[in-house]
Amino acid sequence: MHYPGEVAYTITQTPGEVLREEVQSRIVDQVPTDSYQQTSDPLPLMHDDSISSIVLELLPHTDGSFADNAVYVLECIQTPGISTAIRYGISLASISRYKNLDGADRVLYVGVSSNLLRRLHQHINLPVEEGANFTALYRPIRVLQVGWFRSYDRAEKAEALAANLLDDRFPDDFVAYPG
Repeated sequence: MHYPGEVAYTITQTPGEVLREEVQSRIVDQVPTDSYQQTSDPLPLMHDDSISSIVLELLPHTDGSFADNAVYVLECIQTPGISTAIRYGISLASISRYKNLDGADRVLYVGVSSNLLRRLHQHINLPVEEGANFTALYRPIRVLQVGWFRSYDRAEKAEALAANLLDDRFPDDFVAYPG
């Protein structure tokens, strides 16, 4: 029912607020609280770095949409792979930059990719050549969550938001992202 002189108000959100809510609900809130050491879930990436294992790890995170830009959250092993660092020539200075990682409950890595299968393969099997120095040192052990976006630009913004929101939600975890 409308009354004379009544004014209709519309509450709108900025695009940044909409993206923040989307990242919070579709990515951050879906990340489990347990570590890989506490879970009873299988950890195929711990023992098998083949493409088929990576596909099996990613399969639950597909949503059937046409969006192909992924923001992903990986849980990594907490002990740096010193032998990997030496083999690939990663400096000890690179390792020491992550000294505040000591005492963290979990090590999380947030990334973005337009080809998630290829990117995860790079993180696991080609860590320094095409992956990231961080995942060369702290090997990904499981995929915790994936959020899909139609635009790469929006996915890049979501990556930074996801890292910040994960840091807020899990203050005892170490959250790394390249952005």
